[in-house]
Amino acid sequence: YPDYLTHGNAAANIVETAQRFCVGHGVDIGANQWPFPGAAPVDEGRGENAYALDRFADGSLDYVFSSHCLEHLARWQDALRLWIRKLKPGGILFLYLPHESCALWRPGAPWVGGAHKWSPTWQALGPFLHASGMEIVEYNEGRDRYWSFHVVAKRTG
Repeated sequence: YPDYLTHGNAAANIVETAQRFCVGHGVDIGANQWPFPGAAPVDEGRGENAYALDRFADGSLDYVFSSHCLEHLARWQDALRLWIRKLKPGGILFLYLPHESCALWRPGAPWVGGAHKWSPTWQALGPFLHASGMEIVEYNEGRDRYWSFHVVAKRTG
């Protein structure tokens, strides 16, 4: 695998695409030291994380952006339900995730160890998002140069 896969800042590989969809007031969940431009960063600490977004009212966000975070969450469905609840009707959920073909990022692999709790796939996310009141706007089920894929969904109600 290319060395750049282990240096962080995966979001840099998708920011241009994400900026077409993530406009207005939004958050970057799992931002680390590289938050999405203009987004309020959400990380562990300050009493908030991917499961606790109390400073944001339900239905208040134009977008939720998250890059290489969801795979770290054992209760990813709970997190996504929360993120969707925080979106306004018509709000955008933008997910950038490691592609399942990258053995480097699989749960238990030497580089990630136990940090990754599951391997996100389009096959798992597509039906879940649809059942959660989201309309898929764009997705890339194949891998990009960062061995990742993205899903863009809009809250329908």
